[in-house]
Amino acid sequence: MEKIAVFASGEGTNLQALLDACADGRIRGEIVLVASNNPDGGALKRAARAGVETFVCSLNERETADEHCALLVHECKKRGVTLICLAGFMLKLKPPLLKAYPNRILNIHPALLPSFGGLGMYGMKVHEAVLAAGVKISGATVHVVDEEYDRGPILLQSAVPVLDGDTPQTLAARVRAQEHWIYPKAVSLLCEGRLKLDGGRARIAASPTDASPRVKRALLSVSDKTGVVEFARGLHELGVELVSTSGTAKAIAEAGVPVRPLDTMTGFPEILDGRVKTLHPHVHGAILLRRKDPKQAREAELFGIEPIDLVVVNLYPFAKTVAAAKSPFDQDVIEQIDIGGVALIRAAAKNFEDVAVLTSPADYGATLAELAAAQGRLDGATRRKLALAAFRHTADYDGMIAKAWCGEASAEKCAEQFPPVLNPRLGKVQDLRYGENPHQKAALYANENGSSFTQLHGKELSYNNLLDAAGTWDAVSDFEAPAAVVFKHVTPAGIAVGDTIDQAFDRAWACDPLSAFGGVLAFNRPVNRAIAQALSQRFVEVLTAPGYDPEALELLKKKPNVRLLVRTKPPTKALQLRSIGDEVLVTEPDRAVAGPDWRSVAKRAPTPDEEKALRFAWAAAKHVKSNAIVLAGPEQTVGLGAGQMSRVDSVHMSGVKYKLWLRDNPAPKALVLASDAFFPFRDGIDAAALLGISAIVSPGGSVKDPEVLAAADEHNLAMIFTGMRHFRH
Repeated sequence: MEKIAVFASGEGTNLQALLDACADGRIRGEIVLVASNNPDGGALKRAARAGVETFVCSLNERETADEHCALLVHECKKRGVTLICLAGFMLKLKPPLLKAYPNRILNIHPALLPSFGGLGMYGMKVHEAVLAAGVKISGATVHVVDEEYDRGPILLQSAVPVLDGDTPQTLAARVRAQEHWIYPKAVSLLCEGRLKLDGGRARIAASPTDASPRVKRALLSVSDKTGVVEFARGLHELGVELVSTSGTAKAIAEAGVPVRPLDTMTGFPEILDGRVKTLHPHVHGAILLRRKDPKQAREAELFGIEPIDLVVVNLYPFAKTVAAAKSPFDQDVIEQIDIGGVALIRAAAKNFEDVAVLTSPADYGATLAELAAAQGRLDGATRRKLALAAFRHTADYDGMIAKAWCGEASAEKCAEQFPPVLNPRLGKVQDLRYGENPHQKAALYANENGSSFTQLHGKELSYNNLLDAAGTWDAVSDFEAPAAVVFKHVTPAGIAVGDTIDQAFDRAWACDPLSAFGGVLAFNRPVNRAIAQALSQRFVEVLTAPGYDPEALELLKKKPNVRLLVRTKPPTKALQLRSIGDEVLVTEPDRAVAGPDWRSVAKRAPTPDEEKALRFAWAAAKHVKSNAIVLAGPEQTVGLGAGQMSRVDSVHMSGVKYKLWLRDNPAPKALVLASDAFFPFRDGIDAAALLGISAIVSPGGSVKDPEVLAAADEHNLAMIFTGMRHFRH
């Protein structure tokens, strides 16, 4: 291990960079002496804080410069120093020191030598000269010290652009940031024995680990900083160099983890208010470099590209910003469209054979564990899996932007409601125990708005529970009055309204108590104690409501298995997707109830009680599986015929249910029938008349409408045509 002496006259910021690099292992050496000709300089204070010996070497009138340098040699040899680093040392070195340490004394200069060097060119004077000359590029140089000022062999250089409006101070600050990384790098190379002088030129030998698949350098640039500090610390402990941008770099550095600013790789600052940070050849070349391609490896070396082996990026929170915006075209929203991050992710994923990419904090733990277990390596299967997740991440992100600019949130409707390519963005909410049947696997997904319900209590929801619960909420939301719905197998067993929610519940349950057993219920008002008390004696699977009174919730929670859901938003108007094997049907949801064409078409118009019952029955029929027939009074269904292959069979089925209902209930004030589609023949009307109905509502539109109307008139039935069909398959 090299023993290092640092000679510094000023504040010692480069000394601090070297101290930090030794402390965190980037330099395989130890600073054993800090010498300064300035007893009040900051360098000596930094050394004292680090526990490093100091030596004040002010040149006095009674000694020559050669004698002074001989004294420095003595102090260095006494401590076994093998390498000397100058860090703003204001005395010229003389032969005794140069001969004692040939090619073992380094200096950092704040410009690109051989320009702007020589006698009198130090500190702020260098930057003043650079600006006065009007050059566009400056930088920092690490070189070997010899007899001439700033003329020794150059080891490393880093460029810094000179910007319009720069002052000596602003330019100095950017150059200094480069110095703090290039100087430790040069010292590290020398300590590793990789810097060789050949004919006055420095040659950097390849590292034994250069050809290794070990992760040696990681780029971290994340919007969601969950877990990133812990992950960065874990990488650092594994010997990975961390490179980062702005906010991410700040978070890591504040946690005490060494991190390299990205602009020390690029030599270029962030510009355009941070819009351009990582879009640079030294970044994308470092990621896209194919390590096994000799031609690319030579090209990377020629341009000074330092390979990046791990990319850790997640993207700007576009979804969160657009959700709170008045328009998806607001400037705040547009600024959350990530460009550089997407480019980094895609580049790393494309080059997955050499580079790993992480886009989710959920992957940090497993990645660290694999790196630790495999000596800093990630196997091909892991990199392929992460690359696939990365491409999905960027695809989802682009789809989210397209949806926002083309969806309901947009002030301008998209010209194409059904675009040539549809990319729904769905995130997994949870795995389900199984699908429709136990031998089928299933999971629940949701769009960027998340799940539309909250579960307060009960067993895990099943696939069938979710289907039924969604259907009940769709149905109950179509009624303005207090309403209750009972479902079995995604079709109603009973629907009712009332003056109160518990009255609506009693009526809905009474429609078909046998089918209501094990049912799924929904309410469009909060569930109260009376309902909870009634249900405590009955078996039901799921309840959905906008809320639960405290007493009701306490009672219901005594039933450990019943699932209690809260929904507060009306059913979505977003496009609905339905899989049919390898294809997907996409449709607008059926959110209308009765269209503008509601009209009486029979000889007899409906009475007020019949009109009320017809409108109720029509709203209920919309949610019954086709072929759907609903027998109803003004406030409740009393017989449902669902899912039959012929409409007349559904009429017969509804009649069976109605007869069962009459055993325990009086006939409704007005008994009407609703059909979700037109009657193709008069046989359905004839069958319905036998049940005692007095009015019918259906869409109409059959070529047999005249025959159907004639049958209605013969039976003295009022008839309404809505002009709107409500098939449900």
